[in-house]
Amino acid sequence: MRIFKLSERIGKLEAAAERRFGRVFERHKGKLWMYVFFGVLGLYLYGMFVNSIKIGMENTFSTAGTSAQPLLEWNPFLNLAALFSPIGLGVTFITVLLTMLVTKKGYRLLSGNKSIKDKRGFDILPDGTHGTSGFMSRKEMPAVIDLGKPEDISGTIFGKLKEAPDDDDRYADYITLKPGSGLNDHI
Repeated sequence: MRIFKLSERIGKLEAAAERRFGRVFERHKGKLWMYVFFGVLGLYLYGMFVNSIKIGMENTFSTAGTSAQPLLEWNPFLNLAALFSPIGLGVTFITVLLTMLVTKKGYRLLSGNKSIKDKRGFDILPDGTHGTSGFMSRKEMPAVIDLGKPEDISGTIFGKLKEAPDDDDRYADYITLKPGSGLNDHI
């Protein structure tokens, strides 16, 4: 039985981290303390913002007859601790949620649609749903359109119908208007 050595495992993790982040660390080595300083300062200011919301809620909804506390708290420990309070976690969650909704990142993450922006500013979906319709069921289609392979149908082919977007074109049915359907043949 081989004994598990923690030092070997730590050595492997250090080597993997150096391969992955070594170049980035070397490039920003001189600025690392500046990044840490501004990161801690940003957390302190965000904690001050969250703590002022917390104090404001306590002042507003307090049933005790005590005097109101000032909204700004300068103590860094109280401000950083406010980030991990229920109000701080709630404010952070709501801020992230609203940011994701406004920038459409949440829709892309939750729906799985990876739209592509074209030069006009439109979102084009890669699965072919851009500019197509889905108002007819498969049972209603034969009344208006012909479905089949290109050699089996006649008329202008308007598109193809697949069961799933990832299916190969060999399994697709091609669409053309049925003669005498009442629709204009020059759509």
